[in-house]
Amino acid sequence: MTLHRVTVSALLLAGAVSTPALAADTLRLCTGSPGKTYHAVGNRLAELVPELSANALQVEVVASGGSIDNLTKLLEGECDAAIAQGDAVAFFTTHVREDAGDAFRLHTPLFKELSLLLCSDDSDVDEIEDLLDLDNPVVAAGAMGSGSLATWLTFRSIKPEYEQVKVMPQNGAEGAMAVVNGEASCLFEVIAPQSDFIQALNDNENIASNIGFAEVDDGFSGHEVNGQEIYSRVEFDDERYDNISAWGDPELVAIMAYLVVGNDWAQAHTAGMNALSMGMLTGKADIEEVAYGAEKPFSE
Repeated sequence: MTLHRVTVSALLLAGAVSTPALAADTLRLCTGSPGKTYHAVGNRLAELVPELSANALQVEVVASGGSIDNLTKLLEGECDAAIAQGDAVAFFTTHVREDAGDAFRLHTPLFKELSLLLCSDDSDVDEIEDLLDLDNPVVAAGAMGSGSLATWLTFRSIKPEYEQVKVMPQNGAEGAMAVVNGEASCLFEVIAPQSDFIQALNDNENIASNIGFAEVDDGFSGHEVNGQEIYSRVEFDDERYDNISAWGDPELVAIMAYLVVGNDWAQAHTAGMNALSMGMLTGKADIEEVAYGAEKPFSE
């Protein structure tokens, strides 16, 4: 072997050794509060996506206040993607940031959430329209930034008669206690069926003995956004929460939750988008298991 050939071979070998591997893309994903389903789904995606993409994409989970807060953070550059209710996306671009329409895209439908109405046993509210018969109806539906409030306000836009129902800017545990203490007629939550929060209410004797599920329909199902059906009617098998279950399975409005991706990130990370799409396609069953449990607890 000549000196020239040795030198060339050595240079090629050195180049192969010194060339760094392509760095993985990172997706900052805005989710929700720790302990709630969006955050749990985000953590599952952080496990799944690197595995399914051969480490081409890493997911960094960002805690947040919910759908509207997620979309705000997405616009402000604090995250690259977000989990959000379909109706909250429409509410955000119509009522919060009208300039946001071109900033992100609905990438993947993830799972269906349920519009749960938990009412005081003393309120005589067995279905949502019973609120209209009360003298001073109050619903704890959350503060601005929550998807639950966005859904309630969307309900009001569909049926303006619900404007007579006063909205208390609390939900979660505070909202539940407001119902128990007689400050609100009902608690309204948009949440996945497999919910640590609802389970905690069910397991709390003081709360569970004072509240129960009411039906939510009254013509809201079938609502569409950009030609996509966002609301659908389902029957919820509420017996998994036996202490607050109603007689029979209540009819509820189901709301599709989406993975929303910022357009700037998508355009700048083609390989990352491919890895994300593959991960979402392959990991659908894992995501639904986080949201629904071992079996989907509602029928359509």
